[in-house]
Amino acid sequence: MIKNKREAIAQHLMLDYSEVEDYRYHYGHTTQPVYAITDCYYCATKGSQKPAKHRSGMKWDWQEEKDSFVNQNGYKIWKSN
Repeated sequence: MIKNKREAIAQHLMLDYSEVEDYRYHYGHTTQPVYAITDCYYCATKGSQKPAKHRSGMKWDWQEEKDSFVNQNGYKIWKSN
């Protein structure tokens, strides 16, 4: 069972939970956690939440990444190049 958004990202990318925090993008500059990994940005949402927005107005082109395990736990993974 996935307990939070960071764990959803870790499961999707097959990374260790503690390692994911090292990829956190500019804490406090986004409406929710965003992770910058290999030239892409990732965020996770739960339920009907919308993907992260940058507080300065920077735009991301979020595309949903399907992941049956993450999705069955109520989370969605979003990716932007």
